[in-house]
Amino acid sequence: MTTNTNDKKNKKKGLVILLCLTLTIVLAVGAIFAFFSDVFTGSTAVTAGTLELDGSAKFYINGSSSEATAPELACINPGDKIKAVISVENVGSKSAWIQGSFSLSAADLTGTQLGSAFTVYPGDTTSGSPLVMTTAAKSVSFADAGEAILDGTYETEDSDEDEGALEDTETTMIYTIVFESTAGNDYQGAEISIGCVVKALQFRNNPTPNWATAVALIAG
Repeated sequence: MTTNTNDKKNKKKGLVILLCLTLTIVLAVGAIFAFFSDVFTGSTAVTAGTLELDGSAKFYINGSSSEATAPELACINPGDKIKAVISVENVGSKSAWIQGSFSLSAADLTGTQLGSAFTVYPGDTTSGSPLVMTTAAKSVSFADAGEAILDGTYETEDSDEDEGALEDTETTMIYTIVFESTAGNDYQGAEISIGCVVKALQFRNNPTPNWATAVALIAG
């Protein structure tokens, strides 16, 4: 009986040893295998677009084809009409809403006086509606609707989809400044400063330009 018991014990020990050896071999062999693998990484850089206007302004008096010189501009009369021709190019990358505006000031005149003596029209005639006027204490300003769209060097717009799109990076804006014939003696000898400004505001993601906000940001 003892012999049989010992034989059974020896067989169990042998089986355990065999299992241990088998597990060791499986682990050792498994350690030298690897799954195929791969990885892709991507990156990019973004640059914010730019708005940058370049241009020139010329003035012509009473239908003259010659650009007005300093003496002519210093001797205007009630009833005169000054044509302003402003050439503007967007050399920035982004398409933009653009708005033309004028500001008038004089040391001895109030904004109300200037507003009653001057009117500004879009184009080279006075047949249309005048530009919107805003009066301040010592100055008056006139601005168009600002609904024209000027292409950028990268972003371009389609006039078939966007009313007002110019499909170009440059344009010529024409205005007529009228010194009203009703202006009286208060305006004799007045040194009136006329400044023209063209503002740009991004078009993309901005379906309606808020020029009041744009002016505040530019001023800041």
